[in-house]
Amino acid sequence: MRSFAEAWPDPVFVQEVLAQITWYHAITLLDKVKEPAQRERYIRKTIKNGWSRNILVHQIESGTIEREGRTVTNFSSALPARLAC
Repeated sequence: MRSFAEAWPDPVFVQEVLAQITWYHAITLLDKVKEPAQRERYIRKTIKNGWSRNILVHQIESGTIEREGRTVTNFSSALPARLAC
């Protein structure tokens, strides 16, 4: 409980965001993710995508947040301009 309170001191965040995931998700994040900003991103992705605890662990171990936005695509050259974003 002490680690939990230190990791998330903002009661508004705890009530509005963190309350949407299970206790086991929160404990997993405390154990596996040390950077607060990354923890929050994983929380928000868990809520958005409905990840189970096992999926969350897999996403953390595979570095999903670190890899996000670095995908190389050929969309700009292969798709019509109206579809390539």
